[in-house]
Amino acid sequence: MNFKFRTKLYAVFSIIIIFAAASFSLFIRMHIFRQIEEETTYNDMQLCLKVSENADTYIEKLDDITKKLISDPGLLKIMRDVKSNPQVLTDYEELKRGREIASIVSNAITLTSFPHVNVYLYSQDGSFSYVYNQNQSNFEAAIQTDGNAKKLENKELVIYADNGRTVEENREPSISFMRAIFDVGANQYGYIEVQSDYKKLDEICNINRIGNVMLMNDRGDIVYPSSSVTENVQQVLSSSPADEKNSMFSVGDHMYFYAASDYSGIKTYIQYPKDTIYSSMRLLQHTTVIFFVCVTLAAILMVVISSRMLVKPLSDLRNSVLAVTYDNMGLSIENVYNNEIVELKDAFQKILDDLKMSAQREIESNKAETRAKLSALQAQISPHFIHNVLYSISIAAGEERTDDARIMCKQLSDMLRYTVNSNAHKVELREEIKCITNYLSLQKQYYEDFLNYHINIQKEAEIIKIPRLSILPFVENAIQHAFEGRKPPYQISVTARISEGSWSVEIEDNGKGFSEEKIKEIEDRFQDESLALDVETKSDDEPGLGGMGILNTVLRLKLFFEGNFEFHIFNHVPEEGSTIRLSGRCDTGDVEKPE
Repeated sequence: MNFKFRTKLYAVFSIIIIFAAASFSLFIRMHIFRQIEEETTYNDMQLCLKVSENADTYIEKLDDITKKLISDPGLLKIMRDVKSNPQVLTDYEELKRGREIASIVSNAITLTSFPHVNVYLYSQDGSFSYVYNQNQSNFEAAIQTDGNAKKLENKELVIYADNGRTVEENREPSISFMRAIFDVGANQYGYIEVQSDYKKLDEICNINRIGNVMLMNDRGDIVYPSSSVTENVQQVLSSSPADEKNSMFSVGDHMYFYAASDYSGIKTYIQYPKDTIYSSMRLLQHTTVIFFVCVTLAAILMVVISSRMLVKPLSDLRNSVLAVTYDNMGLSIENVYNNEIVELKDAFQKILDDLKMSAQREIESNKAETRAKLSALQAQISPHFIHNVLYSISIAAGEERTDDARIMCKQLSDMLRYTVNSNAHKVELREEIKCITNYLSLQKQYYEDFLNYHINIQKEAEIIKIPRLSILPFVENAIQHAFEGRKPPYQISVTARISEGSWSVEIEDNGKGFSEEKIKEIEDRFQDESLALDVETKSDDEPGLGGMGILNTVLRLKLFFEGNFEFHIFNHVPEEGSTIRLSGRCDTGDVEKPE
């Protein structure tokens, strides 16, 4: 009688377990896996759009150089003279004209992020040409390509990728951006070519080998990669749906994600092997099936062997698992005589221990990564600033002003040592002011009488403890942005004082000031308690030295002084300019009385 009842009990439990496992497995397959597949496809499509957007931004920036050059009045005058006066110039005249063109080209590319591009200038009849940097022009090959000459005559941008270089030719692959030179009367005088290598495109199209990125122009030519693609792939890309801005399609063993550029018409494709794109999901599916089969068989076996002994230990184990938190990841079961339950508990405990250890490692890794990024940001120096300093030193050396050259070299050396010293995150104000003084002095050498600065630091304020490179970004921000569109002389003053237990530092300039919207945005975000330090994003108004930007720099000070810090920014009315004020209460950690 008991045996028969136990058998029925075992059968009922077995059917319930099998049904539950099968239902749960089917639910996961129908909903979870489908959602994972949709998210995978969505993420890959977003990656394709992001690559397309970055490639478009890259092309737009290089095209901006061509637009600046063809609209430059000085360059247009030179090309008009070349067309109207084709006679041979003397060596001096030729040298003078070459220097004028070099100056125009240098000014057009100096403030961009592409300082090493090649620039070529051609007259309309081919009688005159000019080369800036290396002579590896693609103009002749591009102009002979069907349709390019017509596009240039229609004032359109021509993008030509020379990705057919061979090792014997000893020339690197390059990509060129060309426009025709017209005046306001639609008279054509020549052509301009701005050429870059593939290094920036390699960075943009690097997706860690999980797929192949390809860029195609409106003629169906492969712009990227620099190496040739197979004929089959070329045919697939040429026959892709062109009437949609972005889409995905499948051909053979590969998936293709497609996005079209709004600015340049460049089409971005990412090719994934199907086995690769869904391999993790399929592995998860197989693992899930095996897991459910194993769990089901184990559950049936345990029900058959020890239904009575299994109920209470499993209940205790369940309660213990539900009570698990990050601070308490220990499992405790009392009065257990079933070895299988003990082993199950030990297995769960090992998983929890490994999980906690993994979480701790991840936390430490994130902290280390954040510290590394902050150190890297603090060590960055604007290439344009270095260029100006070295240029000033070269002028001083050429004019035999050895003392000036020696002083500038010493100031630059002190700045470099201060900015890259990753061990000193907290410094005295006097050290920061010394770096600022060196910075302004070097800028003074470059701007000469156009720039005047004044530093007034109260003696008691010199030993205020502040984060390293927390005042300098505001000074550099004024140099880089405040004087745009303003006539010299430029005035900058830095004042620091202590009064009635409070310290303050003011950075004042006579520049264009901040818009009211910008001031409100900065102060509102400063008051936001949830504001977090962003070491990834760089904004347009962000200074190059230290790479921290106004918001990040202010937040560093706010975190350093633990909220005992105030920040204000306001424009001068009715005079021009603005003032940034940093202030806070003094305590023993910030300042000590000088001896």
